[in-house]
Amino acid sequence: MNHRKLRIFALSALALAALCVLDAPARACGGFFCSSQQGVNQAAERIIFADNGDGTITAVIQIQYQGPSDHFSWLLPISTVPSGDELAVASDLAFTRLQTATNPQYTLTTTFEGACAQRSANGAVAVDIAPQDESCSDNPLIAGCNSVNVDASGSIGDFEWSVISVSDPTADPAAPAVDWLRQNGYDVTPEGAALIAPYLGDGMHLLALKLVKGADSGSIRPIQITYSAEAPMIPIKLTAVAANQDMGVLTWALSNARAVPFNYNALELNEARINWFNASSNYNQVVTEAADAAGGQGFVTEFAGPSQTLANVIWTPSDEAQWQSVRGGTYFNFGDLFRAAWGAYAGFNGFWEGVRRAGVAPAGVDFADFKSCPNCYANKIEFSPTQFFDTLEASMIEPMRSVQRLFDRAPYTTRLYTTLSAAEMTVDPVFVFNPDLPDVSNLHQAERIAKCGQDDWRIELPQGSVVRGTTATIGQWPDALSAQPANYRVSMLADSGEGRTIEDNASEIQSVLAAYNARPPSATDGSGVATKDSGGGGFCSLGARPGGRSGSLPLTLGLSLLLGASWLRRRRARSFRS
Repeated sequence: MNHRKLRIFALSALALAALCVLDAPARACGGFFCSSQQGVNQAAERIIFADNGDGTITAVIQIQYQGPSDHFSWLLPISTVPSGDELAVASDLAFTRLQTATNPQYTLTTTFEGACAQRSANGAVAVDIAPQDESCSDNPLIAGCNSVNVDASGSIGDFEWSVISVSDPTADPAAPAVDWLRQNGYDVTPEGAALIAPYLGDGMHLLALKLVKGADSGSIRPIQITYSAEAPMIPIKLTAVAANQDMGVLTWALSNARAVPFNYNALELNEARINWFNASSNYNQVVTEAADAAGGQGFVTEFAGPSQTLANVIWTPSDEAQWQSVRGGTYFNFGDLFRAAWGAYAGFNGFWEGVRRAGVAPAGVDFADFKSCPNCYANKIEFSPTQFFDTLEASMIEPMRSVQRLFDRAPYTTRLYTTLSAAEMTVDPVFVFNPDLPDVSNLHQAERIAKCGQDDWRIELPQGSVVRGTTATIGQWPDALSAQPANYRVSMLADSGEGRTIEDNASEIQSVLAAYNARPPSATDGSGVATKDSGGGGFCSLGARPGGRSGSLPLTLGLSLLLGASWLRRRRARSFRS
C-alpha cells in the first residue's frame, strides 16, 4: 500500500494546539492560535478513530486548552465537507472512562519457596498513563474574501463553526484564508499562514471553530466528526511550531482488525526497563526514550483486542437507569428539579450548556449570575421538566451514548501511545489495519520467586528476562538496568503480514541482565552503586504461616499519560527510518 495514495483525513487536537508563553513574540499555536499577550496551553491529546466500513471514518478529538475564551480559535484541516449531522460535541468523561479501562497494568506476583511466610505481595499498577469589526459578508471586496469559499457553517454545543477552502490552492492559499479567519473573529497570528498552507495547497478544507458569545473556556469540549477517508491521519506537523516537550499522543483506532502505524515505527518496550515495583513512576519515561531511540517517530501498542471487552464502559446500563430515573421523577418546583439534575450530573460535559439552552434563567437575569446561584431564582422560574430534560439529554447524555456506540459497532479496538517533541513532528502519522497480527493485552504479569531464609529473589518477566535482587533492595528497581535499550524490538508494519524487524535488542538486553545478575547489589545509594548489606534475616522474617504462593492484594495507582513527560533530555540522533 502506498500511503501517498490514501485519501486521508487530517484531524488532530494535538496538531492543532501547543504552547504560547506569556510576553513572548507573537506565534502560531499549532491549530490553536494565540496573541502575544495571552497564554495558550495544549499539553497533550486523546483521539478516537472509528473506521465505519463504508469509506468513512468518525473521529472524536479531545483538546486541552487554557486561555481566554475570546481568543479561542480551533482549526482542523479536513478532506471533505461535513454535513450538520456529521459534526457533534462529545464528552471528556468518555475519554476518562475509556482510558481507565484500557490503561496498561503491571502486576507482580510473589511466590515463596520453602517453609516460608505467606503474605500479600501482589501489586497491580495502572499507568495512566482579537476580532475585526468588518466581515466578508458585509463587504465581499475585502482582500481575500473573493478567493475563499465558505463550504458550510453552523453551531454545535457552544461552538460556532465554518468550513472554508480557497479557490486557487496553487497560488498562495494561506494568505486569503488567514485574512478571512481574522475578519470573521478567529485569532490567527502571522505564523498561521505557514502552518496551514501545505494542507490548503493539497486541496483540503479548514474547519474553524470558536466559542459563541457569552461562553467561557470551560465550555470547550471534544468534538465528533464523520468524513470520507480510507485511513486516519494526524497532521502532527502543525504542532511543531510550539509543541510541548515530549507531548503525549494517545489514540484508539476502531475497525475489524488491529491498527498499526503505517509510516511510523512500531515499538515493543523492554520490560526490564519498567519499574515493576511502581510502574507509574517511570513508564512514560521509558516510552519517551523508546520513541527517541527510533528516530522520534514510533508508537507503542498498549492494547489490541475485541471491542466487546469495552462494552458498557463509557455508557453503562446503570448510567441509563439513573438517567431515566432522574428525568422520570416528579418535581413540584424548579429547585427540586435542579437539585436532582445537579446532584447526578454536575461533572458531565454539557450540563450548564443544557441548562442555558433550556431557557430557564429568568428574563433580564444574566446567565452567569443565574449559574452562580440557581436557587436564588427558583421561585421566579416557570419550567417544563420535559423540555429541560430533553435539552440536557441532547447536550450531556447523548454524546456519551454516541461514543459508546462507536465501540459497540466496531469488532476490534487498538490503543496506541507515543510522545513527540517539535523536532520530531516532521511526518504526519498514518494508521492502517492489519488482520494478520495478534492481540496485545494491556495486562502484564511478572512473577517474583523468593526463597525462605535467604536474601535473594528473582523476577521472571513475560519476555523471558530475569532480574535478581535481595531483601535489602525490595522496592528498588535496579538503576543499573537503565543502560539497557528502551526498545525490546522495533518494527515497520503494514496492512498485512508480520512486518519487518528494524532492530532486535533481545541479545543485548540478556547480556546486560546476565552481567547484572551475576552480582546483584545488596542495596544501592540511588545510582546503582552497591552499598553495605543491611541484613534482615531473609524472607522468613516476614512472618505468618508456611509456604506457597502469596495472597492477592492489588494496588492500583493512576497516572495520566496525557500530561506529557516532565523528564527532558537531549534526543538521540539514531533513526530507523532508512
